[in-house]
Amino acid sequence: MTVAKEANKGAKKAAASRPSPAEKFDVDRDEPAIRAGRLEVQAQRSQKLHDYYDEALAEIRASLERAPER
Repeated sequence: MTVAKEANKGAKKAAASRPSPAEKFDVDRDEPAIRAGRLEVQAQRSQKLHDYYDEALAEIRASLERAPER
């Protein structure tokens, strides 16, 4: 067997052992309760990030208002 065929055989074996993109991103395979829990956690994280950005933006705006004009 040539080196190229041997490498191709190894690549095919490795690809077969990994989940396909469809399997990897198939969110419907989880139970609805598990999925709902994950979405709730994601929503909480998003809200915390949103609150953080609002606070940071308010601080930036306040510092710009205090800055002396040039």
